[in-house]
Amino acid sequence: MNGECYFCHGIVSAPEEDHIWLTEHDSHEVYMHEQCASGHNVIEREQDSTGELLITCPECGEVETV
Repeated sequence: MNGECYFCHGIVSAPEEDHIWLTEHDSHEVYMHEQCASGHNVIEREQDSTGELLITCPECGEVETV
């Protein structure tokens, strides 16, 4: 499975480590490269030891943990 990056329109593939899929939204899915998301300030790392990413959906503003 793959999709188009919201920002650069390049291919985003599910198994790639630095590719982000936001799929928890009701009416849309958003695909991003981690580098593109960082460049647009929609990504940040959790401050705790888990190292999870907090991603703000550029489409609706909802925050997801990846």
